[in-house]
Amino acid sequence: MMLHHFRAQQLLNGYTRLVDSRDLEGLARIVHPDIVLVRSADGERRGREAFLDLYRDFASSEVQDSQHMTTNLEVSPALEGSVSMRSCFMAITTHPEGARLTWGRYDDEMTEHAGSWVLSAKRIMVTRTALVGEDMLAPLQASSFGRLS
Repeated sequence: MMLHHFRAQQLLNGYTRLVDSRDLEGLARIVHPDIVLVRSADGERRGREAFLDLYRDFASSEVQDSQHMTTNLEVSPALEGSVSMRSCFMAITTHPEGARLTWGRYDDEMTEHAGSWVLSAKRIMVTRTALVGEDMLAPLQASSFGRLS
């Protein structure tokens, strides 16, 4: 099971990096052709192209920068050789009017396909989104530990 945990963490890390870099070709490589995508905001989609449509929308949105993070990963065997991956996530996105902090849970599955471990299900349950106005953000070049002027 430790090997599955490592594979799951690597897959999640790759997923968040690819989303943040808006790498649609990379995302296509890490999902099963018949992936199931469920988002609390808009229901279920099936198939690689339907999955990629979500990230095409993200890539063409007003989001200027993003950073997705996962934590508290739990991995367990699932049906037919797949592996269940449950985790918490936080996504920070910047927009012309400020920033958004979104948090929730992922309930995913990975399976081996064509010699690689890929996402076969991606379930995104958003808990909340906090809005942060531009006037509440430090200047872009501000130090994370120094005094703000």
